[in-house]
Amino acid sequence: MSQAADRARPNPVWLLVVVVMVGLAVAGPVIILRDQLADDTPAAPTAADGAQPVAAAAGGGGGTVKMAGLSFAPGTLTVARGATVVFDNDDTAPHTVTARSGGVDSGVLDPGKQFSLVVTDGFDYFCSIHPSMTAKIAVT
Repeated sequence: MSQAADRARPNPVWLLVVVVMVGLAVAGPVIILRDQLADDTPAAPTAADGAQPVAAAAGGGGGTVKMAGLSFAPGTLTVARGATVVFDNDDTAPHTVTARSGGVDSGVLDPGKQFSLVVTDGFDYFCSIHPSMTAKIAVT
C-alpha cells in the first residue's frame, strides 16, 4: 500500500468548526458596520461648514453632547459657567467622558446611559476606550 492510502482522513467535524468560526469572524464586523450605517443621526457640522457652537440658553441652561458613530457631537460645546451638560451615549459601544487635565471621569457609560456635569471651566475631553474620540467644552 502507498503512504497516501495509509493516512487517516481528516475528521469532517473539524471542517464544520472552521466554517462556523470563519462565519462568526465575518459576521461581527458586518453587524457593527450595518448598525453604524443605519444610524440616522446626522454628522455634526464643522466650523468649515459655517456651524456655530451650541450656546447655552438664557438663564444658565446647558447643552447635550451625543456619543454616536464613535464620535462626540458637537465637537465643541459652548455653555455658560455653571451650566449642566448632559453626555448621552447613543452609540452601540460603551464610552467614557474623561478630561485630559483630570478632574472629570464619567466611568464607563454603556449604550443608552447618560452622564451629567455642572461645568465651571472649559476642558478638552476624550473617550478612554476609544482615544480617537475627542471634543471640547468651552465656557463663556
